[in-house]
Amino acid sequence: MRRSLVVATAAVYAAMYVVLAVAFSPISYGVINLRVANILIGLVPILGWPAIIGQTLGVFIANQPALGDTLGPIDLINVIPTFVFAWVVWKMRNRSVFLGLTVYSIALGFSVSYALSYAFDLPLLVEVPLVTSGIFLATAVLGYILYKAVRRSGALQRRFGS
Repeated sequence: MRRSLVVATAAVYAAMYVVLAVAFSPISYGVINLRVANILIGLVPILGWPAIIGQTLGVFIANQPALGDTLGPIDLINVIPTFVFAWVVWKMRNRSVFLGLTVYSIALGFSVSYALSYAFDLPLLVEVPLVTSGIFLATAVLGYILYKAVRRSGALQRRFGS
């Protein structure tokens, strides 16, 4: 894949992520953490590295306090597990996309729960199931539906060869 296509795809993906996170900011940030933008993770098994980079960059930008993130700089820590587990989703694409999305959801559920618990002095044992369930709904359930719909349409496979 040409470098310019990778960069352009990653940039468009990141921009879509940020727009969705900000547009749905009341539920994108905080304890509810039903970040609609995470639905895009369903494109990682199809787009590969451009989506991994776009997801990571999108999380980095969306987690800026100026855009509505209430946690402040501590939430930027979640960029690291976002990158690692987006890569895991891509690596698991031939085994089980849903399982990869579930692993991503659980990992980010713990990471975001820890950040919320630390920043707001909330009980971690309460935060983990609440936050993880919101992330799971957006990522594993709705992200998988997006993945299946795009795969069925065949639109991106012709361009990205997955």
